[in-house]
Amino acid sequence: MGMGDVHRYSDLVKLVGRSEAERHRNAVTHGVRASGPIGLAEFASAIAELYPDAAFCGWSAARLYGHFMARGYERPVELWTPRPIRRKDVIARRSVIDADEIVVSAGIRHTDGARTAIDLARYVSGDRAIAAMDQCLRTYRYRGPITTVEGVEERLGRRRWRADRVRAVLAEANGRAESPEETYTRLLLHRNGFSGFVPQWEVLDGTYRLDLAEPELCVAVEYQGVHHRDARQFAADMERLNRLQTELDWHVVLVVAGDLDRRRETLLARVHAALTRRGWTEPAA
Repeated sequence: MGMGDVHRYSDLVKLVGRSEAERHRNAVTHGVRASGPIGLAEFASAIAELYPDAAFCGWSAARLYGHFMARGYERPVELWTPRPIRRKDVIARRSVIDADEIVVSAGIRHTDGARTAIDLARYVSGDRAIAAMDQCLRTYRYRGPITTVEGVEERLGRRRWRADRVRAVLAEANGRAESPEETYTRLLLHRNGFSGFVPQWEVLDGTYRLDLAEPELCVAVEYQGVHHRDARQFAADMERLNRLQTELDWHVVLVVAGDLDRRRETLLARVHAALTRRGWTEPAA
């Protein structure tokens, strides 16, 4: 998000007149107009213009950091604010915040990495919060993580609000997952007794990385997202899969979205069968 060409309506009237302001400037939100198309940048600028002491938080802050799950997130905007706000497409958060938890990037005030991760853990429900935390802790291709476990723990030590919830999320998080689906797959396996699977296991000195691997038994579980349907990617996947299975003796269980949504028992049965064929015995109850 970048700052757009936005102005308060009252200021525009003084500058260009009421007719020009209404006929040739588009309404961004009540009381603010902009020239040209209205997108997220203009809306963010309008909010910053209206509430200069507020700060973007939650998913809105995560989007500024390039958080994988927040890439398509635009509205409603999540905003930390010291005073009540009632405005369409704005979720106002009024919890306690320290001055050093707010930073400014490209003219936009937002929560820093640790506070952003904490807010996602507090306000996002279920396993989606764990996936969101994973994406805060992961090292991205061209930069470091949004935050660290130590950074989150330091912030939690400052106050007691919902710390149990955040720590529960942090306890199940693992910053190696490259997608939320990898997180959901890992959680499903671990919670059903397959705790030996390690995220992003490297094979052949990093030539290949397996989404989830049981390295002692050479069993892998790989999530196949929509990008794997691309012809070039599909060809590369097949070459990789053939080499893993025929040359390196890995058994690979492939997972698609429907397996996580509707066919969990089938997926677990496949993993169980693959492990059993490699000599795995189920732990005693």
